[in-house]
Amino acid sequence: MKFGQIVSAAVLALGLTTAAKAETLQIGVGEWAPYIGEALPDQGLHTKRVMDVLNAAGYNDLELVFQPWKRSYEVAKRGDYVATFSWSHSDEREADFIYPEVPLEEQTDVIFYSKAKHPDGISATSIEDIKAQGLQVVGLAGYWYESALKDAGVDIHIVSSEDNAWKFLQAGRADIMIENEVVGGLSVENILGADASDIGKGAVLRTVPMYVMFSKAHPEAEAMAKAWDANAK
Repeated sequence: MKFGQIVSAAVLALGLTTAAKAETLQIGVGEWAPYIGEALPDQGLHTKRVMDVLNAAGYNDLELVFQPWKRSYEVAKRGDYVATFSWSHSDEREADFIYPEVPLEEQTDVIFYSKAKHPDGISATSIEDIKAQGLQVVGLAGYWYESALKDAGVDIHIVSSEDNAWKFLQAGRADIMIENEVVGGLSVENILGADASDIGKGAVLRTVPMYVMFSKAHPEAEAMAKAWDANAK
């Protein structure tokens, strides 16, 4: 290949890379205050972190699409979105998504319980304890605990919103709810107000890293995952 052809090929390759990064790339998310939220400052703490890292990597034309978590997951899975966050790791998800080496942040999930049903508190610290104690759980579809509880044979009642979940728990129709410690504390205050004192906080159930998951079905995902690792360390 002549020198001029080499230069032309290099310029073409650079142009394709620049075009790929210039294209608007969509990322699917749900509401999860204070970490992700359409009306929050910077659209949430996790959103700011994700945007800062990816902007530094040269991805400056990104669009967040807010919708229910389950839909965000499914649309990203089929490759219409390049990524979705914030998610913990699971083998099922890894079949369809690229997990970067560097997590977004480490998070702690705890048990919240109905004080009316359990005035002396809840001693459960694991899925196995929940099963052994015959505790009924209320929760939302698509969260990590849904499949974990069902696999363990635990009774879980799925509701359509956090509002319904806290009120379901407050009414004593379930024993516990599993939620991020920070998110749960804010959510129960916002939804139940003065009645938030009806809900108690139990032990830590798990502490896990949370990730941006990049869709294996999206052509830009692998490069973006590598860019994330290079800039997030």
